[in-house]
Amino acid sequence: MATLDAGRGGLAAQAYASIRGIVLEGEYAPGDAISENELADRLGMSRTPVREALRALARDRLLDLVPGRGYFLPRYSAADLRELFELREVLEGLAARGAALRASEGEIQALRQLSEIYDSCRDWRDRARHGAEFHARIAGAARNTRLTASLTGLAAQIALVRRSELRAFAGRGSEAAAEHRAILDAIAARDPDAAERAARAHVRRSHEGSLRAVIG
Repeated sequence: MATLDAGRGGLAAQAYASIRGIVLEGEYAPGDAISENELADRLGMSRTPVREALRALARDRLLDLVPGRGYFLPRYSAADLRELFELREVLEGLAARGAALRASEGEIQALRQLSEIYDSCRDWRDRARHGAEFHARIAGAARNTRLTASLTGLAAQIALVRRSELRAFAGRGSEAAAEHRAILDAIAARDPDAAERAARAHVRRSHEGSLRAVIG
């Protein structure tokens, strides 16, 4: 995450956190313009901290800055998605393998509960939120701080793509729920090879869905 000036009572950092949340909750669609003035009014702040926050979000690749036009929610190209999902597949596969080897019984039970919650969700925003938590908990259970840091760095970009995918295809949520169960079953069985295969397959299917949603 980009470093922000902590001065002026941390207003820039507050604006960053607020706008990041708005973006990741799916209030904007890919290609939508992000108005500095509207955000300043909404957050009850001057334009200066909002401007700093928008610059930081652009540095974090959560927004695109188009010179002379302003900020926009990114439209990912096929090449962007390939880069993102190639890296995600390797990291998520490694996380699932590590979780199968090192997760506690309590962590497996928590994953099972999250999987059931995800399966019961009908709103794409809820599924996106609980799906992100499911994957984050698998990464934590792998007991590899460097792996977790790498996935955390990708998490926001992945979240933007996941929201586009789930919003565009109602059936994709049910497919993803089944894929989550396959990953969980392999972790619970303490089968690292099967867990890695299931996680990689899930990411590949997510890539396919994202291509259909974002590229058409």
